[in-house]
Amino acid sequence: MFDEAPTASGPTASVRTKRVAPWLMVMALCALPAAAQTVEIVTPRHLSTALGPTTVEVKVVASAVERLEILVDGMAVAALTSPPWTAEWDAGNGARGHRVEAVLYLTGGSAVRSSVRTSPLRINASLEVNLVNLYPLILDGSGAYVADLTREDFRVYENDELQSIDRFTTEQRPLRVAIVLDTSLSMAKGGRLENAKKAALGFLEALLPQDDALVVAFADNVRVVQDVTQDRSLLQAAIEKTEAKGGTALYDAIWRTARRLEAFDGRRVMVLLSDGRDEASNGFEPGSLHTLQEAELQTVRSEVMVFTIGLGQNLDREYAREWTRTAGVGSASGGISLKEILESLAVTSGGRLLLSPSAGKLRKAFSAVAKDLRHQYSLAYAPTNESKDGKYREIKVSVPDRDVEVVVRKGYYAPLAQP
Repeated sequence: MFDEAPTASGPTASVRTKRVAPWLMVMALCALPAAAQTVEIVTPRHLSTALGPTTVEVKVVASAVERLEILVDGMAVAALTSPPWTAEWDAGNGARGHRVEAVLYLTGGSAVRSSVRTSPLRINASLEVNLVNLYPLILDGSGAYVADLTREDFRVYENDELQSIDRFTTEQRPLRVAIVLDTSLSMAKGGRLENAKKAALGFLEALLPQDDALVVAFADNVRVVQDVTQDRSLLQAAIEKTEAKGGTALYDAIWRTARRLEAFDGRRVMVLLSDGRDEASNGFEPGSLHTLQEAELQTVRSEVMVFTIGLGQNLDREYAREWTRTAGVGSASGGISLKEILESLAVTSGGRLLLSPSAGKLRKAFSAVAKDLRHQYSLAYAPTNESKDGKYREIKVSVPDRDVEVVVRKGYYAPLAQP
């Protein structure tokens, strides 16, 4: 309804209203000048705090809309062509602020923009900032996914103390995936690298539009071939141009990639293709500056789930070189197998080891990782131990009334109080 101005008959004059026919409203919109066509973000409010699943609501006043794009931190979360002008977005635990932008594209090529910034949680809201996020994968006795569980089915323990689950959902939070490929000279044998490329390209196809990824290759050195992007063509080009040469800086690749992922507020995933060996091209010294222990520790500190794809037929009977054994992993006499290395990286971080005896079966292994990521639950709890002591805390997740396997990270490091 449109309001009319009051009559001039005195202070007791009433405000009269009249209903305008729908067709007149349409004509009024069509007559809007370009300057009067606006877009406004209604929620979240500017400088408010966004937590968890968040609705972005946009007010549109325009006559010829082509589409409305909603972006968060430069990444598109929705493209809408008709009302309601709303989209759902997972804002995470609120540890950092975000830029939310609405871009209204009008017929004819012009565009109108609006943006707001959300604020990180303040210190006096530290309970929310310190939420521990878990992404358990539940498998039955045959290895099939169990997808019918509720919040009440789960039990979460931190250092053997039962915790209260604050958030629970089966909706998938966005992924940031690092595809980490061994491109050492050994990958040139038997078409290994070519098969690895094809399998990695198939994995890209399984990502959702809101997921982003980066491509890392390692031989003598670690290279970020393509940094974080949602552009699948850039990721594809990066994978296709990798070449096999040099030694194997495996532990450096894990360490550096984990550090690169840790700033992302969502599910952080590393998909690592390797035979588990770390050595220079001469075969007589380590290929990395970091040790296996340091690499594994960094994945835990960065809260990165590592899915390792072990390429080779006898990884359980092949053993790491002496520099890995003397690093405190395995024993000097028995050593540690390449399979044990890859399995330890995966299990500790909440991922899984997938074995591919031959290069021709790599696509199946990459496909299995993609399926795992689509069947994870998402839950979070605020630890009853609120002390910021920086210590490692063990996590156990169980489903007491079901005979299932729970795949989830084994622990985390508590935040450390600032001096």
